[in-house]
Amino acid sequence: MIKKRKIFIFLILTFILLLTGCGKNKKDEDVNKKAIQELDYLDTKIVSILNKLNNITLRNYTLNEDQIQKEENSSNSTSKDNKDDNTNEQKESDSQSSNSSKTEETNITVTSMEPKSVLTINKDDIDWNEIKSEIETINEAWSIVLLDLSYLNVDNNDILSFSSALNDTLISVKDENKINTLTNCSKLYSFIPKFEKQLKDNQEIQDIKQVKAYLLNAYSNVEQNNWVDIEKNIASADDIFKKITGNSEYMKNKEYKANKTYVLLKELQNSLKYKNKDIFYLKYKNLIESINML
Repeated sequence: MIKKRKIFIFLILTFILLLTGCGKNKKDEDVNKKAIQELDYLDTKIVSILNKLNNITLRNYTLNEDQIQKEENSSNSTSKDNKDDNTNEQKESDSQSSNSSKTEETNITVTSMEPKSVLTINKDDIDWNEIKSEIETINEAWSIVLLDLSYLNVDNNDILSFSSALNDTLISVKDENKINTLTNCSKLYSFIPKFEKQLKDNQEIQDIKQVKAYLLNAYSNVEQNNWVDIEKNIASADDIFKKITGNSEYMKNKEYKANKTYVLLKELQNSLKYKNKDIFYLKYKNLIESINML
């Protein structure tokens, strides 16, 4: 009897441990998925800041809305002068009660598309207020992301290094220092593929993020005319992208987009011989748009 009781207790404890283990595995999976989404958010915000530092937009046009006031057509007073005075009084009364609506009706919103050309935009007229707002948003988001990364046992040194790079970025943005902000933001982004690798995200996604990291590092060096480092980073991006196009399983559903992206990468690489900032930014814009579609 005692033996049977011990066996029963053992089975109960085993069952509880299995349930606890399953629950923990499910939580780990959920947190992992959440962390990857958070890294995607940081990806988008960091790239946005880098682009804004040169007023590069990934849209060819921006929509502008203008309010114009519609002119009222003058009435034919001659033909209306003989109308009944009561009618005129009624109109005056009605106009007072609907004055606000008439005012709204006379205002027309006109939407226009303003072309955004990389070759003509002023790359020095930076909206620092907008960039300051974005980096503060990243700082707030990071306080949550780092907890999830820590829970998932991501290398603590990488987490601390990202925090340090973020502090450097906050300072350079506050000081409105373009070159330092470019450097610090590209360094921030370099941690994205590192984190995703530790989270064991899709290998191809990791490689794509690594290609972007090399591309953004090259981009951050253009302002300083550091063409040696630019060429090295683009060459490294090329090496990684060859791995992506060499994966037949991945290429089944992404062949057109991946091949198009690789062609744009080679175009950028071939253009480096001119050592021309505007040509680089033009090729960069097309390439980063294509990478974001993978």
